[in-house]
Amino acid sequence: MLFSVILPTYNREKFLANAIESVISQSHENWELIIVDDGSTDNTEELVLGYQKKQNRIKYIYQKNRERSAARNNGIKNAKGAWVCFLDSDDLYHESHLEVLYTLIQKNEFKKGLYFSGLSNGSFENSRQYYDASGNSPLEFVLLNTIGTPRACCYKNILMQNQFNTSLKIGEDKELWSRIALKYPVFYHHKKTFIEIEHENRSINIDDGTENLKTIKLIIKNTVLPKKIKKKLISNAYFNISKNYITKNKKNKALFYLIKSIFKYPKSNKTKHKFFLLISLSTGTNKQVLQAYVDR
Repeated sequence: MLFSVILPTYNREKFLANAIESVISQSHENWELIIVDDGSTDNTEELVLGYQKKQNRIKYIYQKNRERSAARNNGIKNAKGAWVCFLDSDDLYHESHLEVLYTLIQKNEFKKGLYFSGLSNGSFENSRQYYDASGNSPLEFVLLNTIGTPRACCYKNILMQNQFNTSLKIGEDKELWSRIALKYPVFYHHKKTFIEIEHENRSINIDDGTENLKTIKLIIKNTVLPKKIKKKLISNAYFNISKNYITKNKKNKALFYLIKSIFKYPKSNKTKHKFFLLISLSTGTNKQVLQAYVDR
């Protein structure tokens, strides 16, 4: 078995079928899909068992609710593939996702490490990228870019020795990537073979940014990093909190964290953007215009 795809899920019945279908449709066929049900109370089990009857490459594991990091760790433990990929139950793979990853792994002579795919939100033609690898070490690369778990593929034995931190609610992927990148190479491709489906119940939308800030501080505490990188990470975390408060129309808190972000790392390439938001918040710019700039 080459690829094991780990799919944790909790009460996502209405999204799950599309996620499963996107794995079944892969052009590269050497895979297994491990669905870890994290204590769902809807019809998740019935749905998965229906697919299991048609596809013996699909495995179903039920566990009491312990959150997605514990579910992913459980999936890794039960994986038979040499390489482990991830998919969230509300997202999709393009049919070439595993094939492109295989090509990248093959190109790099099957080096044991961490591999990432490109990201699209909404369609594969209208895509966004976060990559900024120029001059950065593998560690700096994974810390300074937003690289969600479904974009990752990692050699299984690495994950057996470096598992998700179950105490973290947000940013658990970044924390894990940072530990792996200290010891192993990081590779990525620019092809957008993964779609992130935006909806209001996404776990990342539930956080106001403070949980992410806690994770960033933990990473900084446990990792030897240049001062510049530390400042960038904290500044970015403050900025994310500020944008969250702008969206919620909480002007004073938004201004507080925006100013903290600017002062923490004034050399950021986002500083002009931040100053525009600062002036807009101070002068009472139309909320729709302000939100449009936040979303850029």
